[in-house]
Amino acid sequence: MTAYRRVSAVAVAALLISGIAAPAALAATPDRAPAATAVAPSPNTVLVGAGLTLDLSALIDLEAHGIVAVGVGGAASAEGRVQLKVGKGSVLSHKNKKITGGKVSLVGGIELRKGGKKVVISNVVVDVRTGLITAKVGAKVGVGAAVKLGAVLKSDSVYAELHSGDSSATLSLAKEGIALNAAVLANIGTQIGTCIEVDADAVIDAALDVDLDLAVGAVVDVDLVAALGLDVALGLDLDLGLNVDALLDLDAAVQLDLGLGLGIL
Repeated sequence: MTAYRRVSAVAVAALLISGIAAPAALAATPDRAPAATAVAPSPNTVLVGAGLTLDLSALIDLEAHGIVAVGVGGAASAEGRVQLKVGKGSVLSHKNKKITGGKVSLVGGIELRKGGKKVVISNVVVDVRTGLITAKVGAKVGVGAAVKLGAVLKSDSVYAELHSGDSSATLSLAKEGIALNAAVLANIGTQIGTCIEVDADAVIDAALDVDLDLAVGAVVDVDLVAALGLDVALGLDLDLGLNVDALLDLDAAVQLDLGLGLGIL
């Protein structure tokens, strides 16, 4: 279900070749001092972007159960597919060239209703490092009992895309899908008057895409670049510095070994 943007095949091939030398434009030159050393990197990088997209109909036969699934409180939906965009307070934390934590807080919620009964799943938050997904289940957005809704499954790599013309990157964090908590789904079914049964190890295809800026103004956050492993993936020597103009020229896709997510729910 996850759809990635089209990127240059030449760029992808070049960047995935082991041991490639850094393009000359990326290295500091004598007449242009590295802007990256001008300020200390921020330990928290703001996340924005498309957020979480789930196709509940791929896991639950909504029509057979008489269930209608819609996005509420700012979430979008169509035919059982619901998208919750990244909201305020979403950050990726990093220090000493390592990812130390972070969260993706998602806007709105998912309303499941049958007849006159409904349940809303909202306040959905994904722990970036562990992959754990928490939420509230109740009568409306922002109200209800806190639950462990599921988990983003651990992947060998995270897909990252750098965009030509700006200093941002998009990370796709749910490459292997998401496991939803069968007990929570069963309880939701009980509340709306139906039986929802899924296997305990059932995995649903999903997209969890976040955007982050690799620079603060004209200054590259070299700690963030290193924490993401972009220096290794792109063959950069950060000791030489990294100019923000070089980021603006990149249009590439790489696989990053970040070790994020859970192996099991």
